[in-house]
Amino acid sequence: MRFSMKNRVFRLGIIGAVAMLGVVGIAAPAEAHVPVLLTDANTVFTVDDLPLVLDGTTSIAFYGSTGRWQTRAMRIELKAGDQFHAELLIPALAPETTLSPRRLPRMVIVSPQHQVTVLANNERKAFFEPFTNTSYLTLGETTTVAQSGIYDIVVVGVAPTRFVAVTGQVEKFSASLENASVASLAQIQNWYRTPPQGY
Repeated sequence: MRFSMKNRVFRLGIIGAVAMLGVVGIAAPAEAHVPVLLTDANTVFTVDDLPLVLDGTTSIAFYGSTGRWQTRAMRIELKAGDQFHAELLIPALAPETTLSPRRLPRMVIVSPQHQVTVLANNERKAFFEPFTNTSYLTLGETTTVAQSGIYDIVVVGVAPTRFVAVTGQVEKFSASLENASVASLAQIQNWYRTPPQGY
């Protein structure tokens, strides 16, 4: 069941407000994930054009970058009783590894029933991805029993940073996507090698 434009705008508005408050107030992906490269257009202000994963149990890695106080957003659809899973990672590279938790990105999750979760970002679990030959640090992750409907997921940047937002745990080599396409190996490696703008 899809939500109306008005309902989704309301939910994404909640995300933006809570994300900013969460960031100001604060003192590993599967090997067979499906890679998606986020663009500067994938923000909380482009509700109808956000990437949507039709089976949110599929492991998807959303690669993106943000500038200061910028957002990147995506959506996943789940059935009641599915496993909702999300992780936030950064490349194990400068400038991300030099930033304090206050300046690292945050992930905000809004459930179909408007429950808001700001994911903690104080972990530093190392992860090496052999297919792309890239290394990461996991900042935080969560797994819960899903509600039926669409989850809105937003990453909020405080400083210029690259990030990976991972959703789902079922390893597949393809996925049903709307407003997005599968990224190539060359695109992911180029993203990894390119420092965020403004650094």
